[in-house]
Amino acid sequence: MELLTTAILYQNKEKTVTLIDIPFSISLAQVFPGQSCDHILLSTPPLEERYVSTEPKSSVARERVLCHMGPVEESSDYADFIKKGLREIRNSHDGSWCLPRKVPPVAHPPRKKRRIEDVDASVDRTMLVQEPHLSIRELSFKMTKACTKPCTYTISAEGGMVTVQNATSRSAEMSIPNPPAIFHIPPHSEMILSNIGARTAWAFRYEALRLYPTSTASAGPGQFDFILLDPPWQNRSVARSKSYKTIRDEDPVQLLHEELDQHIAPNGLVGCWITNKPGVRETARNCFEAWNVHLVEEWIWIKTTASGEPVFEVEGLWRKPYEVLLLGRKEMSDGVSAPADGNIATNILRKLIAGVPDLHSRKPCLKSLIEPMMSNHGNYRAIEIFARNMTTGWLAYGDEALKFNWNRHWTELP
Repeated sequence: MELLTTAILYQNKEKTVTLIDIPFSISLAQVFPGQSCDHILLSTPPLEERYVSTEPKSSVARERVLCHMGPVEESSDYADFIKKGLREIRNSHDGSWCLPRKVPPVAHPPRKKRRIEDVDASVDRTMLVQEPHLSIRELSFKMTKACTKPCTYTISAEGGMVTVQNATSRSAEMSIPNPPAIFHIPPHSEMILSNIGARTAWAFRYEALRLYPTSTASAGPGQFDFILLDPPWQNRSVARSKSYKTIRDEDPVQLLHEELDQHIAPNGLVGCWITNKPGVRETARNCFEAWNVHLVEEWIWIKTTASGEPVFEVEGLWRKPYEVLLLGRKEMSDGVSAPADGNIATNILRKLIAGVPDLHSRKPCLKSLIEPMMSNHGNYRAIEIFARNMTTGWLAYGDEALKFNWNRHWTELP
């Protein structure tokens, strides 16, 4: 089997339209850029057909639904942009819309007809593996290969967090004895396994300064050039599927309000995934404003079938086939916000990322798309908050930061 070194299947010259393989983007994030990986992430079968529509059948029914829904996200503008981008990919890309996937045996086959709220849950139920519970007091380390520097880990009982640091150029293993489980730790990566909220803010500040005590050309002590957030925004389908925990009583980004401001490097980038609920966008934009972060780009991830069709109707009311990443840049000391090339941003640039969805909680790994925007590609600091896997060269922070690094989520390439 040919060893691939990129998950990008198509990208135009302007880098505004990209087709990416989602599970392979995560697999490649476990090694250094340009390297091939010898393990691949287990996945669900790619969707061959669109989900059955439950949209209103007539214009009258649609208007009635709109009256009951109240304010909705302005989707017509997105729809035109998405359709144009998908046409570009079809006209320019002759290959498949995803790479071949390694699919484990299924616990039971998904139903042919599913309720709309079961769509995401049924995908997760096709996987036999269930991650073991991590007990902070039972964690231990062993190395997979001899390294010049050992991996280190610390346990903070008061802060309720485990910090793991692999400063070596090789992958490592972290094991727990009961139940027996092994987790792969990528090279040059760190992890803070902890709940996220006001009670752990002080412990995170301490750990960030301990892991990054010095300044770089672009970031001060404890600061990051790129911060990625994937908050567990509450919504009805996720609550029904129980595919991951959501924060009900407080806005998840608001919980980080005091935490993040001091950790964003001058001219640093902040990316935040949002749902299509108007209130969520408003919350994220308010936090950007409080952090002196100016919105410069919107990345729209359109979920497609294996043949490139949106999984839902693009202009649907009940479900949207896309998610949006708000990308902002921190205001510099002179009071302006500038992109990596030094030019002041005047308009919000939109980019399209197309990808065949995998498990519900898996989004495309953005490492290969973000790095070209860094002023120093090889020496920038990045953190993913509410992370569900670790990434080479990055810090993963959250109570599920090891989720997809469990070895039973992976298989060796033939």
